[in-house]
Amino acid sequence: MNPTAPSQNVLDCLQVILNATASKNYELFTTVGDEGYKASITQQMFDDVSEQLASRLQKGYSITYFGDLKQGNSQIYLWKLSFEDGGDEFVVHMTMNGDKVAGIFIE
Repeated sequence: MNPTAPSQNVLDCLQVILNATASKNYELFTTVGDEGYKASITQQMFDDVSEQLASRLQKGYSITYFGDLKQGNSQIYLWKLSFEDGGDEFVVHMTMNGDKVAGIFIE
């Protein structure tokens, strides 16, 4: 892993995803993704995740960058997502395809 900071575009994409999830805005969520991302993450999948995370995100959160790694032709970025409520934390795993998001997992 590489602990140096990701590019501003990568950070901006993550912020759009977190903002969209907090506001339950699927249209905003899809703006940062490539065609595969848009096709594979359905409105229902997004709604299910937003339902679980939106209120926690709205109350405040922080992200801690772990690093990135290369797999095939993709660059994968990893963060810890912590919440102000002190509850369970998550790992955010975001795959980039050029300047677009190819996949996002919050686990």
